[in-house]
Amino acid sequence: MDTQSRLLGAQGPGPYWGNLGDWRASFDTPQLDVTQAYAEAARRLAYQHARAIDLAAPDQLLELGAGQGASLALWAELGIDSVITMDRQRARHAGSRHIACAFDAPWPALPLVDAVIAVDALYHARDFAAVLQRIGQHLMPSGRWAMTTLEINPALSGTEKRALALQLRACRIAWAGVWHGSTDIFHAAGLQISGVEDLSEAVLSGFAEAIGHRAKAVRWIDTCHPAWVKLSLTARLCRHLVNSGKVRYVLISGNAARR
Repeated sequence: MDTQSRLLGAQGPGPYWGNLGDWRASFDTPQLDVTQAYAEAARRLAYQHARAIDLAAPDQLLELGAGQGASLALWAELGIDSVITMDRQRARHAGSRHIACAFDAPWPALPLVDAVIAVDALYHARDFAAVLQRIGQHLMPSGRWAMTTLEINPALSGTEKRALALQLRACRIAWAGVWHGSTDIFHAAGLQISGVEDLSEAVLSGFAEAIGHRAKAVRWIDTCHPAWVKLSLTARLCRHLVNSGKVRYVLISGNAARR
């Protein structure tokens, strides 16, 4: 088990989740429950994507930024048995097919799919618009897509944007890798937006509070480990982004535009 998963309270054999999690007590309430198991919150965030596009058998799915492949069990529960996963790290799962490359790098030849999902991944892209183009190129004409990413507040001044860009760069988040609120880049990629849901409280605030709660159970020696330092800094950034109002964490979903 990797150290980060252990510090997040993972138990048993992997694969382990790697997203920020949706920390609501249930889908139908804004109430947070930061005492719940991290795996439960992470699974809920992934399921939000499937629910947004009515993912169901016999859909063929492409998942970007799949990590270790913890989501494969969830997709299987929904009847999805044809899955292509894409992530730069080596596959630790038995998916239908795994592409070992970064999703913002050139893709190998792939078949068209019914659905593309990217859970808590696309803000790590170097160029958000370029990834959208690749998604549009690999969707069936009736295909659907869902993704979570960061959306920059368009009302920010130039000075505020420059300061925020530096903060994000320090966290290895490229300014061109996040969404700036324009729908034009989706239209240019052949994608039509059907919904945008603000999950800032559920995800960013929830993760920050959950790490604060988890800190009470972490051994002192573990607080010095780079994995815990990374989790703590991520939690601090999440709290700052929500409190500042400069960024929203959004679930965007839609379908392929008519060609």
